[in-house]
Parts: sequence; structure tokens; C-alpha cells
Amino acid sequence: MHPASTGFAETGEATAAQTSPGPAAPGNAAAARRTALDIRLPEAAPSLYEQVYASLLDAICAGVLRPGDRLNQDELAARLGVSRQPLTQALTVLRTQGFAHEAGRRGLVVAPLARDFFVWLYELRESLDPMAARLAASRCAALPPDVHTARTAEARARIERGRAALARGEIAELTGADMAFHIWLYEAAGNPLLTETLRLYWNHLRRAMITVLEPVGTREQTWDEHEAILDAVLAGDERRAHRLSLRHVRGAARRVIKPLG
Repeated sequence: MHPASTGFAETGEATAAQTSPGPAAPGNAAAARRTALDIRLPEAAPSLYEQVYASLLDAICAGVLRPGDRLNQDELAARLGVSRQPLTQALTVLRTQGFAHEAGRRGLVVAPLARDFFVWLYELRESLDPMAARLAASRCAALPPDVHTARTAEARARIERGRAALARGEIAELTGADMAFHIWLYEAAGNPLLTETLRLYWNHLRRAMITVLEPVGTREQTWDEHEAILDAVLAGDERRAHRLSLRHVRGAARRVIKPLG
């Protein structure tokens, strides 16, 4: 689930589009009306629950809510200015996704950073990230020039966003930029299942990256590696993109997992 907004305005009820089907046989009239209504329903705006979920998820991933922090419903409802119902729904999803867990008498807390979980996550990335880089290189090579230019500008902007956050020392923005670059790569691969699978796990990675503070030189190296991967992808060099991505993931795994014990 990826809410489109993190505001807190209540959404109104959706109004079904009215249709005017043409003449139909009596036996088919009801079915025709149902079909027309089904395909013309407007897309619903993000619900209040989705907005609460997005805000809490961002707070957890950005380190505002840190591992072990209590998730007291009354306090959170007051901070967000919402009732307990959408908050309860959001916390249930966050618990299901592994961002929160029950801690006995303390109640619901932000989940700790479990070493085994991140070992498994990087094993997954070691398979999927290089594949995404290879597919992205293949697809970029086949793009029309104008589309390739637009994709290049978008990707370069994400690199610049990361380097700017690094220069300012804004760690939460830096991890968000890191995620944004990799999401661009997954989307460029052209496989939506890949994007949706890794988007969730990248939110877990943001938590670890906030907690595991790397030396500045290492962070600079990370963005140099991003740029090298991007250059290979934009050049359509599948083998180089695959190789650089694999090296990048393995290096990131060592830096994140080792401090976790």
C-alpha cells in the first residue's frame, strides 16, 4: 500500500458516475447497467487510514520513531489529530509488515532491527537488484531518444538529490534519496512486481541506514557507485550494470549487517 498523500483531511464519499446505456433487451438491461456502473466508478481518494499509515511509516523509516519506542495510541492520535479508529488500522498493517511488534506489558513498539531479517533481505537483493540493473540497461537501450533523454534527466536528478543531502549532512533525506534512486532503477527494469516487492523492503532498509551511521567517506562512495550503475544502465551495458549492482549490494550488506551484531 502506498498512500498518495500524507495530509489529514477527511475524504468525502465517492459518487458513482451516472450512465446512459443504449437500448437493450429487457433480460439484459440490468446486466448492462451493472457493467456500465462497474467500469465508470471514480477512483477513491486516499482514506484517512492510508494517510495515517503513510505518516507513521515515514516517521519510523526516518528515525523519528526509533526501534523500541512505544506506539501509544492515545498519544499518537493526539499528535496526528485523528481518532483511534484509523490509527488502529494503520498500526495493525505496520505490525503485519514487521515495522512494529508487541512487547508484553509495554504494548506495541517500533520493531527492533533484527540481524537475521537483514541477512535475508540482502540475500533477496543480491538476486533481484543485479537483475533489475540488467533489465533496465536492456530496456533503456531500446528507448526512443526523447524518452531516453527524459529518463536520464529524472535519474540524474535523483543522484543530485542524494549528493546534496550528503553535503548538508541530512541523514533522513539521504536515505530517502537512496531509496528513490533504487526505485527508479526497479521501475526502469519494467517489471512492476519487482518494484512492489522491493519498495516495501526498502522502507526497512531506510530504518537500518538511519541507525547504522556510516563514515562520510563511505556515503560518498555509495553515491559514486550509484552513478556508475546509472551510467552503465543508460549506456545499455547489461553485463556491466549487473556486475556493478551486485558489487554495490554486497558492499551495502557488509556495512549494514555487521553493526547489528
